[in-house]
Amino acid sequence: MTFNLIINRSTGCEMLVNYVHISVGVCYGAGVLTVDLLRGAAGESVTFTTSVKPTGEPFLALTWSFNGIANVITSTSEDVVGQGYENRITLDKSTGSLVLRNLTEKDSGEYELIIIPHGAVHTLNDALILSFYSFFLLSFCTAKVSIPTIACPTENLIEGKTSVNLTCDADGFVSTRVWVKDGQPLITASDRVQLTNGGATLTIVSVTRYDQGPFRCHVFNAVSNGTSDPVKLSFSYGPDNINLTSPSKEYYVRGSNITLSCSAVSRPAALFQWFLNGDRLSDTGPELRLMNIQNSQSGNYSCQAFNNRTMRNQTSQVPSYKKTFISPSNELRTSVSLSCSASGSFPSFLWLNGSSEVTASERVQLTDEGSTLSIINVTRYDQGPFICHVFNNFSNYTSDPVKLSISFGPENINLKLSPSQEYYDEGSNIILMCSADSRPSAQIQWFLNGDLLSDTGPELRLMNIQMSQSGNYSCQAFNNRTMRYETSQPAVSNVVVTSNNAHLFEFSSSVSLSCSSSGSSLSFLWLNGSSEVTASDRVQLTGGGTTLSITYVTRYDQGPFRCNVSNGVGSGISRPLNLFIQYGPDNVAIMGPASMHVGDFTMLYCSTMSVPSASFTWLFNGEPTSFNEAVYVISSIRRSNSGTYTCSAVNAVTGQTQTVNHELTVIGMRQKSNNCHINIYITMRCNFVGVLLIKTLKHISNCLFPPAA
Repeated sequence: MTFNLIINRSTGCEMLVNYVHISVGVCYGAGVLTVDLLRGAAGESVTFTTSVKPTGEPFLALTWSFNGIANVITSTSEDVVGQGYENRITLDKSTGSLVLRNLTEKDSGEYELIIIPHGAVHTLNDALILSFYSFFLLSFCTAKVSIPTIACPTENLIEGKTSVNLTCDADGFVSTRVWVKDGQPLITASDRVQLTNGGATLTIVSVTRYDQGPFRCHVFNAVSNGTSDPVKLSFSYGPDNINLTSPSKEYYVRGSNITLSCSAVSRPAALFQWFLNGDRLSDTGPELRLMNIQNSQSGNYSCQAFNNRTMRNQTSQVPSYKKTFISPSNELRTSVSLSCSASGSFPSFLWLNGSSEVTASERVQLTDEGSTLSIINVTRYDQGPFICHVFNNFSNYTSDPVKLSISFGPENINLKLSPSQEYYDEGSNIILMCSADSRPSAQIQWFLNGDLLSDTGPELRLMNIQMSQSGNYSCQAFNNRTMRYETSQPAVSNVVVTSNNAHLFEFSSSVSLSCSSSGSSLSFLWLNGSSEVTASDRVQLTGGGTTLSITYVTRYDQGPFRCNVSNGVGSGISRPLNLFIQYGPDNVAIMGPASMHVGDFTMLYCSTMSVPSASFTWLFNGEPTSFNEAVYVISSIRRSNSGTYTCSAVNAVTGQTQTVNHELTVIGMRQKSNNCHINIYITMRCNFVGVLLIKTLKHISNCLFPPAA
């Protein structure tokens, strides 16, 4: 039997339908097709490539045909070239590959390759000609796409004020356009970047200096592509980041010569004017030269940059700072304020904690124009060192570091035993060690079964222990500055999970799992397999995490479930618990042939998903049969066996039933011929066609096959 697989594809030039034909009888030759869809353009060439390896002997016959009618070339002992293909084809006789040149639109269509290998004809009781069939589909596009061009405005663009439209034009059919800026594709639009007209127009709103590009436009269709020349935009911006280079000395003697330099980021270049104590001078340009200075020239000098395209200006600030220092207050309190002071004008303040910049938050406040840093409810991570950095455009200074002393703890108390074991013999020596995070260091006391011992310090040494010393030992850490204490906890043990329902039905039953454990200050984590269980509409975690409840269970809730319990001392995990969830039957299906020949051996298989396993009954044309298993067997089929076969799957526990029908048609006796066609579905890869498959086909059809490959 031959099967047709139909795939619709849009190439951007036309809608094509690709047919791939698979014949069971020629599975020996499958795999010669490397690609089922080729695309070509007018005047170009395409190559139909097979995966056939060259053989030592030539093929008996090889034929290429077009649309099932026209002969392209037939090669046996001599070559017969079809009309219209003279001087346009090249055939590789060892593999069957074909080159077709000088393409025209009429060459679009389906190409078929038939190969009859040497030795494929056998003469025993019957004969079989084994052929390789492969189908190619050629798609034709009438024109290549041209190299695109980008059209952009020539008027002046001002940063933050104007917008720009770039248009990508190209001749030919364009299926896709991609804009590229600075070598990176502009895949998605944003508030400032918009793609319209099918991607042909790129709009940038409120341009900035970083939008200058270069821009490229890439266009393509199924057979060609092209990229435009780069286009770079020109913007006017600034001035900003004005910088006045301060004199190298704080004081100068009369008669000295001084040069002040002013710069700014600007396009076009900024125009500069100079000021003394706020009064405009006659001097212009980026440098101010003061020759043979006098007392009357003392004061604060500044410069102003002006851009005559953007019509903006910016003025420098006056210097300078002489000393910077931090004065802390309220040290060792719950809150602290650090003040930074420096001489000079127009100061800016930057606070650092170590090497990290300090920014405002709920606990951190920056006031007095950044000169005061306040920290509320200090933590151990607020100890610093803190540094204040003060600057303007002329100079900058950094304070000496200040470190805060912060008391905290105790916390994270930890009790360890050495040697670590569950039971000890009389006369053994044991050391218990207690530690905690604390500043200043915590004072440690020891307890046995809750009673205070006379021992103190981070270690408790039990030498030559006796039965009277058995019990639960704990330690307590105390901080005499924070006035806090913390006591160690017993280790986790005996973690057990129990279920309140042993018989569950899918979509109707609910279950609760309870986790119990010894120890104190426990935390609970539930696992389903290796995945953490979290709360949802069907899943609830209650009792501080000790109880896991699942409503309307499904087959995927069977587990295994584990409960992981932990505290500051240790952790433990329960044994896995699996839930028995009953469901089904569902997804009932009959697998078997749709048609068979008289006398053939036939099996129908009924499958389903069910827990517990389903029982089966079979009906033929609505009448009960004697079959009550999953497989319905007909050892030698007759015409009277044509009809409707019904499989019913029943789950005796859930009480559910599901039924499915299958139509089987019995046709005439199978006839032996040189061309053996077997009407049976084979769902295995061609490289599985070996001795076992060949023997099976012989038994079913009495056809002759070549030896297994």
